[in-house]
Amino acid sequence: MPIRLGLGLPQLRQYDLAKDVTDVARAAERTGYDSVWVYERLLVPESPTQGLYGVPGLPWPDWYRGMAHPLVTLTLAAAVTERVRLGTGIVVAPLHGAVQLAKALATLDAASGGRVVAGLGTGWSTDEFAAASIGPYGRRGGLLEEVVEVCRAVWGPDPVSFEGRT
Repeated sequence: MPIRLGLGLPQLRQYDLAKDVTDVARAAERTGYDSVWVYERLLVPESPTQGLYGVPGLPWPDWYRGMAHPLVTLTLAAAVTERVRLGTGIVVAPLHGAVQLAKALATLDAASGGRVVAGLGTGWSTDEFAAASIGPYGRRGGLLEEVVEVCRAVWGPDPVSFEGRT
């Protein structure tokens, strides 16, 4: 099995998104990378109740503030590339409306010629979850499962029908 290499896109506030994301995406494709990747940090608490990744006392990095939206960043990359896969590693699915997330991923996938790799996760920040979520932190696994079910329904044939648990 061949080794496949991916590259993270510059999605932090210190970068010029319009220029740097497209430059890096073009360079990744030109030099033979197989994929480009983004991740999500929706919110950064002023006074976190837990350490980074849930590790007590581990401070959150300041560069988490001002992170660009992962799907908008991938859209910029998709517009200037033809071959590289476009991956989310990860999007915190329970922090999004399921139908809107499914539709956005499907639209990006269609616009890019089927190159999206959708990495969805539960998230780890109790603070971020409490501020932005549609349900309690303790139910994030079930919420993720429901988002995945909605995505499968939206990505399938019409008409779409889904009855959620929440």
